[in-house]
Amino acid sequence: MKLIQHSDERSEHDLDDEPSKLEWDLLALEDSIEAEKVRLGGIKARLEEIEGKIDEIKEESPSLTDSLRAIFSWRNYSVYLATSWVFTAFSYMGLFFNLYLLELDWEYVLIGSVLSIISAISATSRLIGGYIGDVSNRKNLSVVAMFMMAVYNLIMGIFVEFTWIIIALLFFSTMDVFKGGSTAFIMDNIPKEHSGLGISLFTAGRVLGIVTLGAFIILTQNLEFKQSLRLMFLTGGLFLVGTTIVRAVFLEGKTPEIKREGVSLVRSFIQENKRAANLLFKAVPGMIAIVILDSLSDSLFKFGAYIYIYEEIGIEIPGLILMSIVTIIVSVPLMLGTGRMSDRRGEKKTALIVYSIMPICALLLVIAPIVPYWAPASLINQADSLFSGFGAFFSIPFLALVLKSVNDAVWYLLLLTIIQKNLPRQDTSKILSVFWFIVFLFASIGPSLGGFVFEYFYQGHLFIVVLLLNLIILGWIARQGIVKTSEEIESAHSHSGGEDGFE
Repeated sequence: MKLIQHSDERSEHDLDDEPSKLEWDLLALEDSIEAEKVRLGGIKARLEEIEGKIDEIKEESPSLTDSLRAIFSWRNYSVYLATSWVFTAFSYMGLFFNLYLLELDWEYVLIGSVLSIISAISATSRLIGGYIGDVSNRKNLSVVAMFMMAVYNLIMGIFVEFTWIIIALLFFSTMDVFKGGSTAFIMDNIPKEHSGLGISLFTAGRVLGIVTLGAFIILTQNLEFKQSLRLMFLTGGLFLVGTTIVRAVFLEGKTPEIKREGVSLVRSFIQENKRAANLLFKAVPGMIAIVILDSLSDSLFKFGAYIYIYEEIGIEIPGLILMSIVTIIVSVPLMLGTGRMSDRRGEKKTALIVYSIMPICALLLVIAPIVPYWAPASLINQADSLFSGFGAFFSIPFLALVLKSVNDAVWYLLLLTIIQKNLPRQDTSKILSVFWFIVFLFASIGPSLGGFVFEYFYQGHLFIVVLLLNLIILGWIARQGIVKTSEEIESAHSHSGGEDGFE
């Protein structure tokens, strides 16, 4: 009986026992599994959220193929693009224009004065052209602009007398009456979401500049510099006559319907340009301030760079031509990339990246007389023995010139993209005319100032001025940015008296 009773007592005691260690471990493991499920569920939710954002980005940023398909869906674009490439290819001869005038025994002050007057005429032509571009058939304007460039090249190729050169330059400068509408002819038909790429494709025509400059350098091996450049001008004029005919035959356009409601042509011109100027200054005031300073610094640099490198550093014409060729090779992919970058990133960030190189270019030219080459003399001599001018690749001015040329092209591409993205499409031509009027007006100061410095002071002082201007501009971009917010731009448009609205 005692044994049975003892056994019963143990059974009752065992039933009241707490869970064993194994049971505790199982319970703890179950809790851990539940916690892990909750954690994994959170991770899954976050991944789904990220995937959703990626899909949104893909939808907002179409592929390069889709962008190209959308841009080339308009037939006029292909015709205009091809003819503009020919235009661009022969425009590189203008890089050597100042040196050409020096070879014709023009003085620095005379060169600067003439170029300043021509630039001022170009500014006025742009302003007039903006209004004409918005009330005329832009297709016809693009044809006339190409024809006037052809005439300029033909005159420069045939004549060397002072009077004829002035006549050629007048054709070149008054071409801007038609060029604003010609540019707007394409810009107002590029989809805004692809505007950066669409505009940057025009810069691909720079590749053809390799062909024209290559032909030029071959000519300089057998002919004098003056004769070679005249032959290139003449060839360019003939090609541009051909592209003029292509535009006249294949482009399609129509005259826009404009209602002036009894207002005279002159008054309408003043009112419309005033409205475009107000819109431009209210929407992108920071960009305008930057453009004013940059146009002056850019004109100073362009006036003096090739002369300075040729006379002070001693790099010959073949070396200068090779520098220009390398500039093209480097610049085209960078500009295409910048077009896409401006479509995907903010303008301020892109502007800082691009413009940060400008002060470096000026600084390199300032120190170039002290350190003209960055490679040993043996390597430079060996390069020149292979082909005349190859030694220039190892010079400090080569770095300055290439960086400056590339960044200039990318910079103005960025500015045009900002205008195309942020301002009303209906006023494209007038807005562009006001923009280029500002650029040419302040740029017209540069040649006369540069000619004065080169005539009476040390040439290197000109690039110290350029350096200071570049630093001021870079600081402005870093502090103030370059464009307003979309809300501020819309407000500026509404206060400018516009009825068209943004697309």
